[in-house]
Amino acid sequence: MKVLNLAIFFSISSFPHRTINSIPTVALNAVTPINSIQIAPAEVDKSENVTENSVTENPDDAETITRRPVKLNMRQGLLMNQVVAVYALGEESNQLCKNHSKELNIGLRALEPWALKMFDSSSKLQAGILDGNLFEFGAFQQCLHIYKDSRYGPIRGKFCSLKIIPDVQLLKKILEFRNISSKRFGKVYQFVSNAALAWSVCVPASCNSHDVYKHFSKSIYPLTEGLNVTISFRDEDCVTISDEVPLNRTELLIIVLLALFIAIVVLCSVIDLLYSAPDESNNKLVDAFSACANSRRIFARGGGNSDLDCLHGIRVLSTCYVVIGHRYLMLMFFPVVNSLKIMDWVLYYRSTAITGGTLCVDTFFMISGMLVSVGFFQEVKKSGRMNWIVFYLYRYMRITPPLAIVVLCYSTLVHHLGSGPLWRDMLDILQKPCQEYWWATILHIQNYVHPFPLCMTQAWYLTCDMQYYFFSPVILLPLWKLRIFGYINYVCIYVLSIASNFYFAWINRYDGGVPVTNQLFSTKYFQHHYIAPHTRAATYIIGLGLGYSLQKTRGRKIQISYPITLSLWIISIGSMLVSLIGCHVFHEEVHDYNRLEASVFLSCSRSAWTIGVGWMVWACIHGYGGITIRGLGHLPNFMYIC
Repeated sequence: MKVLNLAIFFSISSFPHRTINSIPTVALNAVTPINSIQIAPAEVDKSENVTENSVTENPDDAETITRRPVKLNMRQGLLMNQVVAVYALGEESNQLCKNHSKELNIGLRALEPWALKMFDSSSKLQAGILDGNLFEFGAFQQCLHIYKDSRYGPIRGKFCSLKIIPDVQLLKKILEFRNISSKRFGKVYQFVSNAALAWSVCVPASCNSHDVYKHFSKSIYPLTEGLNVTISFRDEDCVTISDEVPLNRTELLIIVLLALFIAIVVLCSVIDLLYSAPDESNNKLVDAFSACANSRRIFARGGGNSDLDCLHGIRVLSTCYVVIGHRYLMLMFFPVVNSLKIMDWVLYYRSTAITGGTLCVDTFFMISGMLVSVGFFQEVKKSGRMNWIVFYLYRYMRITPPLAIVVLCYSTLVHHLGSGPLWRDMLDILQKPCQEYWWATILHIQNYVHPFPLCMTQAWYLTCDMQYYFFSPVILLPLWKLRIFGYINYVCIYVLSIASNFYFAWINRYDGGVPVTNQLFSTKYFQHHYIAPHTRAATYIIGLGLGYSLQKTRGRKIQISYPITLSLWIISIGSMLVSLIGCHVFHEEVHDYNRLEASVFLSCSRSAWTIGVGWMVWACIHGYGGITIRGLGHLPNFMYIC
């Protein structure tokens, strides 16, 4: 097909130097297959001398006379026949589509720009299929902007995407080319289980999806004879320029409200900047909406708990780790030219920096639990009581309104922010869940109500964190009121969380570590284990205990000998490294699945990582961090500069 495309465009480049003569009669027959044409050598030589008399003209149709096919030699004519046979529809179900397809046929043979754009916008067989280059998107925007004013009415482009899905046996055969044995196929199957060769075509917009499927299935199935493949095609896989809908009243109202909010921020910032004295307190309303005042608070240094500076440094490192990890994650989720390389990449130990990098999320859970615990015990120590209305309402009102605004934008405006062959599939993941389950998101219960697809997939962390916060008094109250019972209660709840993690990993036979697949969000592991609060609670509970310990030892000098300090540092770093790279063994071909091993790793690895980070925090605060204190303490400054 690439040679075909090249030959046709060579013909285009030579068009100004040719006379408008017809091609041989055999080349005009669009449905004549190549193997049915008997070509003698003499015929090839004579093909250049064929005159216009070989074309049947309609004297009553002036347009047909002016749109004669461009003179092509025999080989070019055969190639043109194949182009027309593949890319121009046949056996259309409605007359308008039939007429427009006829116009496309004539336009291609006459090398008219609009018809060539329609052909050029369609996919051709790409290189690197065996390396995972499965998507050939064609030229989406070029197809949509095609316009031809024909005698049958205007012709516009319609961009359609088909998927050719191989069966398991064909996948095995393909992966054998990459030296993937039958034993390892079970480990990598989750990555290729939804593999499909995506192919796009540009057709007249008057043709419906049934016409497109019927024509191209007839073209594809004979070419794949002997291979068990399925063609997947839906009405939603076709896009025209008329599908773009304007903003409705609700969306316009939302934009106006957002613009009004931005205007209030700008106004308050200007008032704060021009009329507020440095040493005077501003109006509370102006101060709340002023970008200048809020920036000063965000970037302020000093004050507060200066002994928690190392904590801010850990947050900076964890944030960078999250960004890097998600950058790699997006490479798995979206089409790349060598997607199958990932099966080789996971065999290297360096890949565990990414595949095991989800542990940095547990660092945030630990920090969140620690800060809640510290704040709780500071409040009850100062006032002797806890205002539970403020405890719950303040947290909910601080987090939920910004979240609700983002959910509102996802539900209403996000479909105006993109386009393309995969955009409708993306909207099924991005917009549709927010339209149906927005209420579960702002109530922070969506990981139980509708775990796939989530409204704002990244909000799963916030949902878990809010649920942990709401139930934190179950641990904090006994530690405050009844110390001995509080300790027992703390250990029991922590063990219960570990046991829950182990139980669900055991009954579902999860492999160790996070699955390496571009279908991660649809896996049972992600929906019922990775984002499930009852299986992730252990690290937050560790944070609550760490916060309690820091508050109890605040202002006291804890004496620890140098050998013990060094040993604890070695143990903490070792436990973090084991948790990080331990998942590598589960990707190795020689490793056989062990149910107990996988369940223990899943249930304990995150706690081991968190305990290591917890020791770093405790040691830095109590003066056993060495240069770590100074290094982590200054990292937030570099973060602000970046």
